[in-house]
Amino acid sequence: MIHFTSLIQAVGLTPALSAYPFTSVLVLLLIGGLVQQHLINPEQMARDSMGFSTIFASQISGVDLPAWAFEGPFVLLILLGVIYEWSSERSATAQEMMGFVNRLVKTGAGFGVQYQMVNSQMDQILDLLAQTLPSDAVAALSTGVAVAAVAPLAAQPADGLAWLAQPIAFIWSSIVTVAIWIISGIRAAIIALISLMDPGGHLGLLKLFSWGDGGWTITTTVVLIFFPLLALLLAGLTVLSLWLIRRYFELRERKMLIACHHCGAQMHPAALECPACRQANQQPRMVGWIGQPRPEPVTDPAAHRLALIKYRRCPSCATRLKKRAVQQACPSCATVTFTDIAQVNSFLRVLDRQLPRTMLVSGLLGLVPVIGVVPAIIYYRLSLIASLQSYVPASIGCFTNWVLRIVAIVLIGMQSIPGIGIFAIPALCLITYTVQRQIVLGQATANIRATGGLAMPDGKTVAP
Repeated sequence: MIHFTSLIQAVGLTPALSAYPFTSVLVLLLIGGLVQQHLINPEQMARDSMGFSTIFASQISGVDLPAWAFEGPFVLLILLGVIYEWSSERSATAQEMMGFVNRLVKTGAGFGVQYQMVNSQMDQILDLLAQTLPSDAVAALSTGVAVAAVAPLAAQPADGLAWLAQPIAFIWSSIVTVAIWIISGIRAAIIALISLMDPGGHLGLLKLFSWGDGGWTITTTVVLIFFPLLALLLAGLTVLSLWLIRRYFELRERKMLIACHHCGAQMHPAALECPACRQANQQPRMVGWIGQPRPEPVTDPAAHRLALIKYRRCPSCATRLKKRAVQQACPSCATVTFTDIAQVNSFLRVLDRQLPRTMLVSGLLGLVPVIGVVPAIIYYRLSLIASLQSYVPASIGCFTNWVLRIVAIVLIGMQSIPGIGIFAIPALCLITYTVQRQIVLGQATANIRATGGLAMPDGKTVAP
C-alpha cells in the first residue's frame, strides 16, 4: 500500500506556511535532525501516544529532508528568517510598511517547501500513475523506454514517466502556494482590522495575536510530523477559524452602521455627514476610543471633528482611515484630512491640553514598583501617543519606534533610583509625545506646502 506521507504533510502545513514559514521549517529541521540521529522515532511515539486510535498514526514515517537542508548556510538563512518574521509580525508599524512584502516572502518560502516535500514522494506518485492509468496511456506518455516485446512496460512501468516528475512537482506546489497566498491574505485582513482597533499596538492586541499564531504554527508543525492525518483536520480548523474571525470583525463593523435619513445609504452613527449624499446627520453620536459609537449626542461639531481625527476616522463621515499619513483622502467621501495648518494646530492643541494630566496620571501609576510601569505606559500611549502615531508614516515610525524603545529601556531602568525614578515615566511620556508631535507637525507642514494648501500664517505653530 502506498502512503503519501509528505503529500499529507504538505497540505497540512499550508496554514503554518501562510503565517510563520521559517519557524515551521526550523521545527522540521530540528525534529528531522533528531530522527536522522535516531534519537526519536516518530512512528513509535505516535502509536504509543495514540494507541486508542491508530487511524491518525497510520501514515507516519517522520519527515523527508534533503542533506543540504542541514548545512550551515541553509540553517543560518532559516534562523535569519525566523528572526525577521517574529520581529515584523509583532510590530504594527512593520506590518503596515512590509505587509505585501511579507506575503510575497511567505508565498515564496511556501513554494520551496511544497516543492521539496512533493519531490520526496515522487517515486510513489509515478508508481501510482503507472498502476492506475491504462497501459496504452502509460505507453503514450513514456519516453526512452522500449515497449511490447522488447522490454515490457510492466517490468518498470514508472520509468518512462520520469519526465513528468518536475511538471507534477511544479503544478502541485503552485496550487498549494495559491492556497498559501489566499490564507495569508485572510490573515493580513485580520491584522489590518486589529491595527485599526489598536493603532500603534498600544494595547498589545497585535502582539497577542502574533504570539498565539506563532505558537499555533509550532504546534501544527509538530503534530504534522507525528500525526499527518490529524494535522489535516487542524489545518482545516485553522483556515475556518481565520475566516470566522474576519467575518466577525466585518459583521461587527456593519452592525454599527445606520441609514441616512435623506438617501438611505449606510453610514457610521458618529458621522456628521452622509458619505453618499453629503447631507448632515440629524443625530450624530460621540465616538469611543476604538471607534465605537457612544450614546451621547454631539453638542460641538467642531470638537467632534477633531475627536474623529484623533481616533483615525474621517472628520466628515467617520469612516476608518486606512493609511498612515497626515494628509489622506477618506475612502468613502474623499474628504482630505489636515488641509490647512489651522486644522493641524487645532488638533495639536487638544492633545497639548491633555499632556499635563496624562503625565500626572502615568507618573502616579509608575510609583508602583515594577507592576505599575505597564499600566502607566499603556495609559499615556492610549491617551496621547496613539492619536499622533496613527498619522506618522510607517517608514518614519519604524525607525522612530526603535529609538524610543532604547530611551524607554534607559528611563525604566532609572525608575528604581530614589528621587529620580519618580520622574522616569512622565519623562518618557513627554519625550515620546514631543517626538511624535514634531513628526506630525513637520509632515503636515510639508504636505500642505507641497499640495498648495492655505497659506501658513507667518509660520505660527503651537509649542507643547
